[in-house]
Amino acid sequence: MYLDELAKVLAVLIAEGGNYTYVDKLGYAPSKDLAIFYLKEALRDLHSIKNQERLENTKAKELLDKINFETAERALDELARVEDRRVLKEKTSLIGAKALAISAGLRGE
Repeated sequence: MYLDELAKVLAVLIAEGGNYTYVDKLGYAPSKDLAIFYLKEALRDLHSIKNQERLENTKAKELLDKINFETAERALDELARVEDRRVLKEKTSLIGAKALAISAGLRGE
């Protein structure tokens, strides 16, 4: 499932710096455009971290190396096609919940 790739992106950001901001923003996004914007911001931040090679958490680095950014982009396209706000909320909530679960494993919690 494409959305899992977005959950991995958020999980790495959480595990590395305790940055829950994107999960919080995603959970309260009032529109599809804002939800996609927040996810694109997260991808941009993760690219920056990856390019600077500044990950300290070994498990997070291993997951980052496995993230397929093309698949993440397809997930954004999938979200862009969602017309029903309830379905969008379900999908964004699922991404956030999966990110939290994955990050707990990365942080050893």
